[in-house]
This record gives sequence, structure tokens and C-alpha cells, in this order.
Amino acid sequence: MNKFLTLSVILLTTIPLSHAQLKGALKSAKEKTEKAVESVPSTSGSSSNSSGTKPAGSINGEPAYDPESPTYRAYSIVRDEINSTKNILGDDHWNKNVEGRNEDATRYLAKAKENLTKLQNDPVESKKPYVKNLAASWDEVEATRKQKFEVYTLNKEYSEKLDQYHRFATSGWEISDKSLEPSYTGYHKFKSEFETKRPDYVKDGYVQKRFADIDNYFNVEVYKVVPELNAQVDAVIKRIHEKNSDGEESYLLNAKSYQKEFEQPLADILYNKQYLLENKTDINAVQAKLEKEKAVLDEYVSSGKCDAHRAKYHQKMVDAVRLAPKKMSNPKYEGMALAGVEKGKATRAVITSDIWLVKKNEWGLPLYKYLPVDIAVTIDGKCWLAYGQIRKDYEGGGQYGGEYFNYWGSQEEMNCANTMK
Repeated sequence: MNKFLTLSVILLTTIPLSHAQLKGALKSAKEKTEKAVESVPSTSGSSSNSSGTKPAGSINGEPAYDPESPTYRAYSIVRDEINSTKNILGDDHWNKNVEGRNEDATRYLAKAKENLTKLQNDPVESKKPYVKNLAASWDEVEATRKQKFEVYTLNKEYSEKLDQYHRFATSGWEISDKSLEPSYTGYHKFKSEFETKRPDYVKDGYVQKRFADIDNYFNVEVYKVVPELNAQVDAVIKRIHEKNSDGEESYLLNAKSYQKEFEQPLADILYNKQYLLENKTDINAVQAKLEKEKAVLDEYVSSGKCDAHRAKYHQKMVDAVRLAPKKMSNPKYEGMALAGVEKGKATRAVITSDIWLVKKNEWGLPLYKYLPVDIAVTIDGKCWLAYGQIRKDYEGGGQYGGEYFNYWGSQEEMNCANTMK
């Protein structure tokens, strides 16, 4: 400013002017000097100037430092809370505890918004540029917070779904999320969606390791079930065709039980084909082998041939049942046996030993003597071979007590025509 005045004086003294002209020139120079001074912006601060007055606000109209001023307090709170939020949105802070940092950021911005509203509602302050700048800054920071938290939320959502597939593949846990299908098709669909919608997060090492484990399950591990199922099917087929004591294949009598034995392997084959095995070549071969054998059983059972053969075999077994040969005649003991039958009508009793047999305990001491007895019993029109014993309990000193009958119950069905044979 002093240089400007000095230059003006020099210029005026070097030009011959009239008194009036000189007076006008000095006035013009003074006005220009005052405008130049006014155009220089003052800076806000916490200290007063040399004259003791408070400094004026900045070019954007921010209020000067004055802790007693509600306007300055509102301005400083907005400014500080926005800056604090920017700080915690930095990756170094944000990534350490996203949910906690988001809560802090939300709280800081809410406090900033509350005080920004006060400034916006002030008829004087609301027109100043700094208020609009603060509002724009608040919007920008809030948008950043929302965007970062949305990324975190979506990444977390996909990570949790990935973990469910990982536990399913590595530990056999059930997938509880009903939006996820526990199958190779469901997994491939999820993986494709993950790669499309979370292209940055999918590159994370943790995510890639989990994908590698699940890929190994669906590409390698699931196919280990095929030889296991094949062995199960082969075992059933082998039993089906084994020969019994009569030289007949086992299925002729047991077709219905073998039908049931095929149920679980077939169910496992169908489940693995639908959910786990993308390549079905080998499992289809196992299924074809099972269904070929099962078709034979199904036709044999549905035609009635199985029931007819079983009835014939059963009758053969019934016809073969006889009371054992009589080894001792004793009307008293035979009468005790006939009277001791608990159910049905006893028609004949045969003592099947010619001597008393001794039952001993584990130390070789006698418990009782007995005579085995076969009994023919009729129950509801059918005849049965029953069994019992005439007993004498050991009383010590080489002495046994009196006889009594111990009934064991019916054992096998027999032909009524053979009860006297």
C-alpha cells in the first residue's frame, strides 16, 4: 500500500498541473488506494488484531472464532464431525471393525446434520457459501459411508452363503439358507452370481480358498460314492443268486426282502444323480445293473409266483416236523406234561430221553434233573410241536425234590396228520 502512494506522488510531481487538477488527482488516488485495501481478504483466527477487535470471517463467510457464539459453535461442530467421519472412513480404520466404525460414522454425521440444520435455518448464515459447502461435504461423506457399508453388507451376505456351501462340502452340514440349493447346480449358480456381483471381493484369498475346497468336493469327492454304491449293489445281487440247501437260488424264497434291500442303494443313486454328480456316466451304469435285477424280482413277486413258492416250501417244512422218538414210557410224567400246556389243547406227550439229565451251574454244581418232553398241541386249528421238561430241583447233599413240569412253549408248526407219527 505505501509503495502505491509513493508511486502516485512521484507521478503527480513530475507533471505540471493546476491546483484544481492536483486536488482531483490526489482524491482519485486515495479512492483507488482504499478500494485496493478493501479487496484484500482477512483471515479468521483465534487471536485479536493489534487494535483489539475480533478478526473478520473468511471469504466464504465462515464465522470467526468465538466459542460464545451459537453460530460459531454450530459451524465448528459440523466441520469437526465431518472431518472425524472422513478419518474413520479411511481403510486403515474402517476395515478393522466395519460395523463398529459404521455406528461411529452414523453418530458423527447425525450430530453434524443436527447443527448443519441450525445454520440452514438461520436467515443470514444460510445464504453464505460456507453453509452450502458444508452441506455438500456432508452429502459426500454420507454417500461414501453408505457405499462402503453397502459393499461390506453385500460381501458379508455372500460370504455367509459361501460358508454354508463350504460346511456342506467339507463337514456334511445341512444348508439352512432356503435360497441355496444343496447341489452342484445350485453351487455353480451361486458361484457365477458371486463372481458377477462381487467381482472385487471374489478375488480375496479367503474366498478363493473356500471356492477351491467346494470345487474339489463337487469335482472329486462326490464321485467316490460311485464305487461304494456299486459294491453295495453287487453284494445284494450276489446274495440273490446264492443257493440254499435245496439247491435253489435265494431270491425264490426271499424276493420281497431283496426288493427292500435294493431300496436304499437306489435312493442313494437317485439323490447323488440329482444333487451331487454332474457326470453321470458311471452312476448310470450302477443304476442300470440294479434295476435289471430288481425288475426280475418285481415281476416274480407281482405275478404271485413268489407267494406260491413260499407256501409250497412252508408246507414242506411243516410236513417234515415230527415229535422226537419216544425213549421212556411214564404215564405219570406224560400226564403232567399234557396238563401243563398253557395254551391250546395237548394231544400227545413223548419223553425223549431214557435217563435223567443234570443241569449244572458255572461252577459245576447241580441245579436240577430233567427229562425233555415233546408235546403235540393244537391251537386255532393248527398243530404245533411244543417243548417242556419234567424237573427235580437239587436240594443239596445229593438229594433232589419232587417232580414238576416246566413248559417252554410251542416251537414249530407241524402237520396235524403227523402228530401221532
